[in-house]
Amino acid sequence: MTLRPANHAAAPDEIQAILEFVRTARGFDAAGYCLAVLATCVQSRLAATGVAGDGEYLRLLATAPAELDLLVAALTIKFSSFFRDPLAFDYLHESLLPALLTEKAAAGDGGLRVWSAGCAHGEEPYSLAILLHDLARHYPAAAEAILFATDRDEPALALARTAIYPAASLANVRHGLLATAFAPEGESFRVLPAIAGRVRFSVHDLLNRRSAAPAESVFGSFDLILCRNVLIYFEPSYQSFICEQLYRALAAGGCLLLGRTETLPSPWSRRLRRVTDCCALYRKSERTRAVTENAGGGVTP
Repeated sequence: MTLRPANHAAAPDEIQAILEFVRTARGFDAAGYCLAVLATCVQSRLAATGVAGDGEYLRLLATAPAELDLLVAALTIKFSSFFRDPLAFDYLHESLLPALLTEKAAAGDGGLRVWSAGCAHGEEPYSLAILLHDLARHYPAAAEAILFATDRDEPALALARTAIYPAASLANVRHGLLATAFAPEGESFRVLPAIAGRVRFSVHDLLNRRSAAPAESVFGSFDLILCRNVLIYFEPSYQSFICEQLYRALAAGGCLLLGRTETLPSPWSRRLRRVTDCCALYRKSERTRAVTENAGGGVTP
């Protein structure tokens, strides 16, 4: 018998068996995810535990709930920070949000509706809430903005609702905003309740075929959707399905912000027009030209 080293990689069929075990035990359905990405997550856990393939890791999962928790966390890829990609948030703060708020106020059609899809531990929606809190000094309509934040992982949302974060996650927060949006809490920081309370967290799966928008939003119709660094983890056909759902959830003329390295798959690249070169911001047709013009130029459908 040939002995294999304890850190040898799991074979493809074993990875499939591990993913099926996770689906049964925790309800995480890997269908649609890029298999290469998931395989990397599994291999990283094998390396971390020091066990071999050949079923040893699968046996470990069956007897060690803590390791199963760690694997699920790795598979669902929860990495974020406040104002991740500062250039995109600068554009939102200085150009797009003021333009949208001005238009909302002029139209008298209620508060701005914003959705952070795939929000992980909440840094992204709280970053938006911080910007809107700051903009309310000059744009009263910002105080009426409604923010929804969703993820398929309830444990991640439970952490988000605490609104407490380590200092490292605040590295991109400007000093002025840091002073007005956070309170020290031990070695961590808490988002101030007046800001944190504006975000409505709920579970929503972007692959849900029954609903294109979170149930709590009732009818979708969002003026701005952020779905950043999500599409890259899915196979192309599922990317297209998610884009269809997001397109349906956007209001006429609504804007969609993707991650810096993401692009829209066809045919969505023809149905949603790029607004600016500084970030992956796209816009649905039928809004007046004022948004793009007021937001500093860009492509007008």
